[in-house]
Amino acid sequence: MTALIEVRDASVRYLSTGQTALSSTALTVAAGELTLVCGPSGCGKSTLLRLVNGLIPYSYRAAVTGEVLVDGRPVAGRTIRDISTVVGTMLQDPRKQVVGTTVRSEIAFGPENLGLPRAEIRRRIIEVAERVGISHLLERATAGLSGGELQMVAFAGVLVMRPKVVVVDEPLANLDPAASLRLMREVRRFVDEGGAAVVVEHRVEEILEFQPSQVLYMEDGRTRYQGPVDGFLRMAPAGHVKLPFATLVARAGELPEVTPPPHHAAGESTPRLEYRGADLGYGARTVLSGVDLALGPRERVAVLGPNGAGKSTLLRAAVMLTAASRGEVLVDGAPIAERSILSLATTFGYVFQNPGQALFSATVGQELAFGPRNLGWSPEEIARESENVLRATLLDGEKDIMDRPPRTLSYGQQRRLTVALALAMRPRTLILDEPTAGQDLRTTTEFIGHALAAESVESVYFITHDVDLALTYAGRIIVVDQGRVVADASPAELARTEGLWSGAGLQETSLVRAVRDHLADAGSIPHPFDLARRLSQLARSNQTPQEGTTPS
Repeated sequence: MTALIEVRDASVRYLSTGQTALSSTALTVAAGELTLVCGPSGCGKSTLLRLVNGLIPYSYRAAVTGEVLVDGRPVAGRTIRDISTVVGTMLQDPRKQVVGTTVRSEIAFGPENLGLPRAEIRRRIIEVAERVGISHLLERATAGLSGGELQMVAFAGVLVMRPKVVVVDEPLANLDPAASLRLMREVRRFVDEGGAAVVVEHRVEEILEFQPSQVLYMEDGRTRYQGPVDGFLRMAPAGHVKLPFATLVARAGELPEVTPPPHHAAGESTPRLEYRGADLGYGARTVLSGVDLALGPRERVAVLGPNGAGKSTLLRAAVMLTAASRGEVLVDGAPIAERSILSLATTFGYVFQNPGQALFSATVGQELAFGPRNLGWSPEEIARESENVLRATLLDGEKDIMDRPPRTLSYGQQRRLTVALALAMRPRTLILDEPTAGQDLRTTTEFIGHALAAESVESVYFITHDVDLALTYAGRIIVVDQGRVVADASPAELARTEGLWSGAGLQETSLVRAVRDHLADAGSIPHPFDLARRLSQLARSNQTPQEGTTPS
């Protein structure tokens, strides 16, 4: 049987940076196969996908050696249009591929460019919209969709072309658990019906239940492992890849030590951000109703919930990007309308989900200087603070980083840069919208640790779809669903609220089950590595843990 994808001894060097992103890489994918590609941020995963879908060398200037074949024919010499009929691509950032003004026009874009009859296009639109669960969005403007909703629309735009192969870059980054499950079920169904798929993802545990045929693990542009899942689980560096909790327990002796970020002592009674009976939304559209919350000045608060539930809307109110049509929003005890934009900018460092909304300067250095310069800082202060925030966001090791155009950084690096921009303003509260999407586990651990320990930062409020991240780093978790706040609890209390895990867009992970089964009190939750070591020690000392210690 002819392989649908063959990468033979391929190497890639980007001409814009001189960086060799891929070295002597090989990959074969046949019909009926689902391949998982994983590894640390910057290891070459996205570059491999760009080779397969023809974006290298047609959209990215690069020197390429080796050979790439798609459906038995070399990519070299073929047009992007030709390749796209075989390989459908869902990018890590859906905003880079969504071009239609409405969901319907976006899905129609590809078939229209193929010159298909209008009746056929309409039929395909209805079919794929129902398949991926976005029929209710067809008439919505794409500009008003959440990141997760956009990702499902982008996937519908891939399926409507009826490719033989789909390549998906970080599919879980912006999706709530229910949407992630729906998307991956459709990927699995596509493969079972005779197609093939290549999925790049850091959150390995969530992908494993869809039975990948093989795993390709990469580091520094090179293949470190290629083979079946069981071999991968035995060799994958536990500090780099998010593995099932059962695997962490089995390999507890290999887990790295993790230093928890310091906790600020509570004391102030006045909330940093308070909502009193607030209805929040955009113009005439109300997204959240009847919000009554008080977020403290020295808290770590995670916000969970489905795509489109209002998580971003809730925290955007802190910087007046959304307004209360009823009730009120207060900052440090005073109505937010009484605060100046400058005052809010130094109180809250707001980091958008989409880095493209924050990056506009020619170089990283100019980006970092923009806010502090408007605050009247001296060049020496700006240079010193720029160095500090680049170190805090793990960007200081990038060659000539201050002179790099921000858009030449990887998507994950751009996300961290936007956090650096917020930190450079020395805010008292950091607000992060999906801060770790596109980051590997090691980067997430170090980056979150540095950000939480930043000298000026007293409190952090962050939106995430990663339940384990919320359990590990938050002291309080708020769940938003169907336009309302439906839960407000400590991580341990939330793990024990079993009714939440069948609704509210939450997914019960193996860590959630371990917390519920093995932590007796409702206090703080240890880091997953520490909990895994504790359970492993119990097993070794013949104190047999309860059933469920190492859930599959």
